Amino acid sequence: MTTSSLSDRPARVLFLGTPSSAVALDRWTELQDRLDLAGIETTTAFEGEVDYAILTEDILDGYCTAAEALTLQKLRARGITCASTCTGPEQLLAALAETSADVASVVPISAARARTYGRAVGNAV
Repeated sequence: MTTSSLSDRPARVLFLGTPSSAVALDRWTELQDRLDLAGIETTTAFEGEVDYAILTEDILDGYCTAAEALTLQKLRARGITCASTCTGPEQLLAALAETSADVASVVPISAARARTYGRAVGNAV
């Protein structure tokens, strides 16, 4: 399965879940604002074409409603990349520029944290 070309329409990012802490809510809002400024459409409803998805940590960890779990299954079946709010805006924009992958992977929150902390520790040494 190949996603549609972004040149035909604006990129669209799904935000799924409800942030459970003030820090997660701040990241959530920051990502939405940065994407809006970049001309990328954001949505909270999985309707039509979606190019990328930002999910709460709870959903990625499996703590979600049945409806959220079903949406996650649909995202995976369509090969849409899913990430947490730890994804930086630049990383997200780069991923959207390369949306021609056949099957995209889900980036667990723990892996995103490990890469971030690993870089921070490596840079501090």
